Amino acid sequence: MGTTRTAWHVLLAALLSQRGSRRFEVRIEVPLSTEPLRADYLLLRRNAEPEASEPAGTLRKLWALLSKDTIVEFKSIGRPYRRRNLDRLCSYLHLYCADELERIEHRSDMCGVLLVPARTRSLDADVAALGLVWDDLGDGYWRLRGGAFALVVAEIEVVAEAEDDDLLRLFGHDEAPTVVARRWLAQQVGAEEIAMAMHDLEGFDEVVRKLLSTLPPEQVLSAYAPEQRVAGLPPEQVLSAYAPEQRVAGLPPEQVLSAYPPEQRVAGLPPEQVLLALPDDVLRALSDSYLETLSAETRAAIRARVGR
Repeated sequence: MGTTRTAWHVLLAALLSQRGSRRFEVRIEVPLSTEPLRADYLLLRRNAEPEASEPAGTLRKLWALLSKDTIVEFKSIGRPYRRRNLDRLCSYLHLYCADELERIEHRSDMCGVLLVPARTRSLDADVAALGLVWDDLGDGYWRLRGGAFALVVAEIEVVAEAEDDDLLRLFGHDEAPTVVARRWLAQQVGAEEIAMAMHDLEGFDEVVRKLLSTLPPEQVLSAYAPEQRVAGLPPEQVLSAYAPEQRVAGLPPEQVLSAYPPEQRVAGLPPEQVLLALPDDVLRALSDSYLETLSAETRAAIRARVGR
């Protein structure tokens, strides 16, 4: 666990390997985490508080629960709480306490905060496994009692409703943000510095999808050329967006008819109307006795075409 490796470390490794129990394998300088040991956020209480009367704009009940130094772990909707994430937060608190001897005189000078969209069964199981107890602080805030450090859990979706926080709702499963929230989200995504910081990170597509879901479809589609809007869609899905008369608007009749087999072209037409769809050569072959059975309008139409 030490940050400095001495010659004695090497000698002890040799002693353990040579004369330790053969039932154990000895490994040296082993990383204990597959992910870098970086807390999501570190909140440091200022010595000179700006405006004691100025209320916080978000997570309003949280700030009064914090210690001098607070480590915050955030679990998003795209990467929710996973088994033993609470153990990771606790390990961060222990490591920070061990390294910050000048800042942290007492363990009470530190606390940990876990921000989650909502409580999950895996979180409840980890709390029970660590022997911690839930204390309900109301409005989506909880204190976990029984650990070496103070721990606070905030359920984002519950807090957002209790505090009527439109912006905080963006971090939950709410798919209908308000105008204020849409404007704020658009400003953040549009800010060059923030956009560059987010672009290559996991979850960026989720942010963009949430932003697009707040816009009217016509506003989103207006940014794309027609061929881009339908790229990759099966033809029937594209056509389903149009009424029948819109699908054939502007097409010459023969082009419209060419899309159908002959039996479909005349389906539902009266016999005499079907007759008029026949080629002129067929009409010339009709007997005079048959033509006499037709209506005057049909005979006149045939006579105009073939001279009979």
